[in-house]
Amino acid sequence: MKNNNETSQKIMRVALRLFSEKGYYPTTTKQIAGEAGVNELTLFRHFGSKGNLFQVTTEHYVIDSQTDEILNGTDHLDFEESMMLISVRIYKLYMKSKKLYKVQMKLADDEKEFIKLKLSRKLISVLETHFTNLKEQGKIEGNPKLMAVTLINSLLGALTVEILGDNTITNISWEGIVEEHAKQFISLYKVS
Repeated sequence: MKNNNETSQKIMRVALRLFSEKGYYPTTTKQIAGEAGVNELTLFRHFGSKGNLFQVTTEHYVIDSQTDEILNGTDHLDFEESMMLISVRIYKLYMKSKKLYKVQMKLADDEKEFIKLKLSRKLISVLETHFTNLKEQGKIEGNPKLMAVTLINSLLGALTVEILGDNTITNISWEGIVEEHAKQFISLYKVS
């Protein structure tokens, strides 16, 4: 399997778009190959199967998301400032990964062979470590893992409403919604 060349990258871009628009099962390898400008045999030569193409594509876009960067430059900030910045960065990362999120939303609940919400799991891990460090420094109170999951869930909820509501639910900007989520989060966990 060779997926680090220009042809593979083109196939993965098309696959991500089609999987996010139509879902995994309705999207055929023939459609992906046709829109990528290759024949189906080339797609199979590069990825082996549709399932593997899906796994490699989602893994590629999760790795490419650079989740560790959400904490860059936050060490010198107080908890409130850092959480405002981190929340905005996470939401922007989700918006950048919107197609990947749409793909995951279209999988059936009983899908066992697909890794769901891998981006969120990685973010939770990064945040849990960060919150553990802050707790050890006496800057916050609370369970670091619960804090990480709570923040991710609230931001994912906002993104889901934006995606499913197609900007018809409210005219409040995403920045305003993210800021409110961050303020509520800060008020729960900041040491008084």
